[in-house]
Amino acid sequence: MVIIDQKQYELFKTVFGQYYQLLCNYAFSFTKDRDEAEDIVQEVFLRIWEKKRGLMESETIRFYLFTAVRNNCLTLLDRKKKTTLLPAEEMASDVVHPLEDQLRRPAGDEISMIKKGLSLLPPKCKDAFLLSRIGNLSYKEIAESMSISVKTVENQIGKAIKILRDFAKEQKVFSIWLVCSFIYFLYR
Repeated sequence: MVIIDQKQYELFKTVFGQYYQLLCNYAFSFTKDRDEAEDIVQEVFLRIWEKKRGLMESETIRFYLFTAVRNNCLTLLDRKKKTTLLPAEEMASDVVHPLEDQLRRPAGDEISMIKKGLSLLPPKCKDAFLLSRIGNLSYKEIAESMSISVKTVENQIGKAIKILRDFAKEQKVFSIWLVCSFIYFLYR
């Protein structure tokens, strides 16, 4: 018979409720498959419950969750890439981040404009920018997650902001929603 500590169980439920949907959206940005994204997030929470319950009380739980989900997604994508005949460039271009899930769905032209702007970002720059803006991770947490220095994270996010700002100017963006979206993601 397994005895469950009620306090730990309640804390687990709280952490699960707080992060589950956000992590599913984050995983979906890599997998582009809702079921796979949910499976990955559930596996991470299961691993925490089985082996790392003490982590739920830690201030680094958010960092751990995002890092674990990201790593599991990358492992899944790597496994898929090895079993598929698609060139690596096509696989990388298929990864779409969850902008449209994080915001109210705008008109199709505006979503495609945001995706186009984000596609201009180099992969590491894009990852750092989205971990900061969507994942709400600190620069230190992003640096640890990506195995780079905090200064590199600052540079990557600064580079992303400049690229997106220039892109918006080039496109002569007049849509109020799109301008607000870029401002939200750039200066949040």
